[in-house]
Amino acid sequence: MIYRSFRINKLNQEMQYKLKEELKKFSDKDKILFHKNKLDAMGEMLENIAHQWRQPLSQINSSVLLIDDTLHEMNFRNIDVEERLLEIESLTKYLSNTINDFKDFFAHDKIKNSFLLREMIEKSIYIVKGSLKKNNVEVIVNIEQDCRYYGYESELQQVVLVLLNNSKEALVNRSIKDPIINIYIKQEDEFYKIKICDNAGGIIKSIREKIFEPYFTTKHKSKGTGLGLYMSKKIIEESMDGELNMNTHKLGVCFEIKLKVVNE
Repeated sequence: MIYRSFRINKLNQEMQYKLKEELKKFSDKDKILFHKNKLDAMGEMLENIAHQWRQPLSQINSSVLLIDDTLHEMNFRNIDVEERLLEIESLTKYLSNTINDFKDFFAHDKIKNSFLLREMIEKSIYIVKGSLKKNNVEVIVNIEQDCRYYGYESELQQVVLVLLNNSKEALVNRSIKDPIINIYIKQEDEFYKIKICDNAGGIIKSIREKIFEPYFTTKHKSKGTGLGLYMSKKIIEESMDGELNMNTHKLGVCFEIKLKVVNE
């Protein structure tokens, strides 16, 4: 009788534990879905902004060309004016490219394409260029050879942006003197390796063990969801059959993306 009572209690405890685990899984899925819906809404909003911006940018470029032609017909030559016109043209092109880059970032079409890892890195740096410059963070890209990868470029770019932002925020929050992010791309046997390393001082062991867990964050709730690194790891491992790991070095941390060389 005592044994039977013991078994019943134990079974009840196990059932309660399993129920809690299942409820937690559903809760986690709901939170991830909510986060995804927010990204979808941001993508839609950006599409509307892009639509509103394109016409004025096009008109500015047309005005620059008209002014340039008019000055040419009048035989007017002034180096300062010409430089300013070129600067306006360059800035409008920069804004137009930025719109395209952000649109690609939020795109839903899961289409594989062949692309150079170097160019993908350059696009990623371009997107966060303003924030890096504002905080005096230097980015150094080290590439041994041009590596062409066949996969989901926009998703890989999303991961790189998460890693760049994480390093930048660590450098800024810790007020690191001469903050640097080093990016390495190289091929080792049948794998491409992308390393993003910073000199932000590293991460303590207790945090390193949890860094890829969902909803784990050292930031204030208003500044982070704790999903960036978790989703990045899922993208690399599930969508690209690769690996995303973190290692420490004497000055900071290195995130390493490992991708198998795939021919188109």
